[in-house]
Amino acid sequence: MKRWLADSIFLTTVIKNATWLLGGRVMTGFASLVYLSIVTHHLGVTGFGTLVLIQTYIQIVTDLTTFQSSQAVIRYGTICLEQKNKVALQQLLKFTTLLDLLGVLIGLAIAVILAPYIGFYMGWNQATIFQVQWCSLIILFTSVATPRGLLQLCNRFDLLALQITIPTFICMFGAFVAAILNAPVWGYLLVWFISQASGGLLLFLVGWREAWKRGMLKNINWSAIDLSQHHRGLLKFCIVSNFDSSLPMMMRQASPLVVGILTTHAAAGLFQVSYELSTPLKDLAQILTQSVYPELARLDSQDKWRLFVSLLLKSTAIATGIGAIVFIIIVCLGQIVLKYAFGEAFISAYGILVLLVAAEVFTMGNCALEPAFYAIGKPSFPLRINAIAILGVYLPLLLVLTQSFGIVGTGIATLSSTALILILNSVLIWHQLRQRLRT
Repeated sequence: MKRWLADSIFLTTVIKNATWLLGGRVMTGFASLVYLSIVTHHLGVTGFGTLVLIQTYIQIVTDLTTFQSSQAVIRYGTICLEQKNKVALQQLLKFTTLLDLLGVLIGLAIAVILAPYIGFYMGWNQATIFQVQWCSLIILFTSVATPRGLLQLCNRFDLLALQITIPTFICMFGAFVAAILNAPVWGYLLVWFISQASGGLLLFLVGWREAWKRGMLKNINWSAIDLSQHHRGLLKFCIVSNFDSSLPMMMRQASPLVVGILTTHAAAGLFQVSYELSTPLKDLAQILTQSVYPELARLDSQDKWRLFVSLLLKSTAIATGIGAIVFIIIVCLGQIVLKYAFGEAFISAYGILVLLVAAEVFTMGNCALEPAFYAIGKPSFPLRINAIAILGVYLPLLLVLTQSFGIVGTGIATLSSTALILILNSVLIWHQLRQRLRT
């Protein structure tokens, strides 16, 4: 490990940035566990399942409609900083900000209009549908992709770490208050709304404040004409990266929704508890993705392909090793955690928990591969792979296996798709990099 770190300053930077984010995730992981324990003990399996389905519906609409413009900010922003082209950078930021605003407005309209139709299949009464429509206003606070990209571009991962901790701690303390007041499901929905809105506002403020401090917004022209003229293929990149990011999010969010429709609200609650316990690996994969992407983008802009390959291989090896260790821990201690953290009724979620953690091990192995495609300007590759794995494999298996085997079938579908994504990404990125190494 010492030789690895000495060999690559870029890997050292990745680990340093990941450490900031990991510190935030450790604190949020603890707060999330406390929050889940309070909610599950107070609402029970069925009440918790209802809460999960409402949150999942809003999250799916958010994921599908909001643009993941942080990818474009990092990819094209890195080039602007290398060339010291401030005008092009400002045009980029205006373009991605408009996409963010467009996405949240469309998302809010869809969430409000579709709520009664989704409520029919979920068995929601009119009062619940009304609560869902009001909670959909939270989508307005998700227009934060550009500020997030700015923080990553400026290597301010300490601020990102701070931002991710605040919503979770608000949720935890809010759950304490709701439990003391013996609040129904809508009380916990209000807590969730306040926490997510606070996190979105904070990220918006710190991201743009950092850009202002670094002079990126100095003498900016607020004209919205020809915003992509300095960046060839910018609109296509944003559209493709948005679909590519939305597909894995849809896979994660669709599972409890399908479980709730095909089985029961209680089964959705069991699934969500298992999913939340598997999220440390998912969160860690996101941390490594956010940390490695800016460094890969810099290596691409400098045509340092051997260092690019070295960083990619080392990051993948470290991530996969961590995932395997966590999987062994869950296999050994999973039932104990379920029993004492959530209650006897949740022990039956052990099988799905093992399957979901195994799936996240493959996600860990993939955490540096997709950023590599974005760094070399090939976002369509992971999009095609995700489309094949999720639309062609995951969704059909999800419907068939969940109907036949319940939530265990959901876990099998998830594991199959994540394994396929890792295999296909590995083959295609190696083919792309081998061509560049030859030239």
